[in-house]
Amino acid sequence: MGSGVAVLVAGDSVGSVVEVGLEAVEREGVGEPGRKGGMAKTYMERASTFAGGLRDTYGDGLVSVVLYGSAARGEFQEGVSDLNMLVLLRDTRPATLRRGSGMARDWARQGNPPPLILGADEWTRSADAFPIEFADIQAAHRILHGTDPFAEVVVDREHLRLQCEHELKGKQIQLREGFLLSAEQPKELGALLVRSFSTFLVLFRTVLRLAGAPVSHDAEETIAEVARRVGFDPGPLREILHARRAKTPLKPKADSGLVTGYLDAVARTVEFVDRLPAA
Repeated sequence: MGSGVAVLVAGDSVGSVVEVGLEAVEREGVGEPGRKGGMAKTYMERASTFAGGLRDTYGDGLVSVVLYGSAARGEFQEGVSDLNMLVLLRDTRPATLRRGSGMARDWARQGNPPPLILGADEWTRSADAFPIEFADIQAAHRILHGTDPFAEVVVDREHLRLQCEHELKGKQIQLREGFLLSAEQPKELGALLVRSFSTFLVLFRTVLRLAGAPVSHDAEETIAEVARRVGFDPGPLREILHARRAKTPLKPKADSGLVTGYLDAVARTVEFVDRLPAA
């Protein structure tokens, strides 16, 4: 029980590993005012401090600390994204996890999501269960401590296709539900577009991997390439991306090109993946 390596993942949302992986938010690191005056630590300094605290807490029980997501891609933006961390421990026994409880609470108070924990055997056997997350993190991550847990990870294309289809269709249904509830409320509708964007961006990168296309770390390049291959207007997605980066509220009407174009892009992407051949 609890043998091997455990994983704590800090992501954008609480819930399943899938939700954490898919809904990680993009940021760009800059200094920000500290609570007691002066400048606060940069995002890399905060990530390194967290890694150092883990080393002090777990010692030899700590195997790896990995930074992934927008910070690893060089697109971190303060006030918009989380710091996404992957931490490997030797075991996941309650007594071991409890030692990191205070640190996890402090990390969450800083605006980061609480850690998600997996065990070592779970980690080595989970590429088939979470292929999107494994492929996306494998493509952009930085080792802050220890060994690289992705060095020998191989993501099966068929597992990736099946999860991508499942997630796209599920998120499309959730988007429709949100549209149904917010169609007459422009402020809520705009928030829905911005809030859902990062999840679809991860899925767009997955679509490119499935298509055998190069996957850029740059969000605009990803949007342009998926739009070209799938066949939709990239304009609405670019507008949402720019609003998100600028922290500018969107208040679109339900029949605006921004809203209908975004829904159309998602629908066309779902159809595209649905037509991809099985491995």
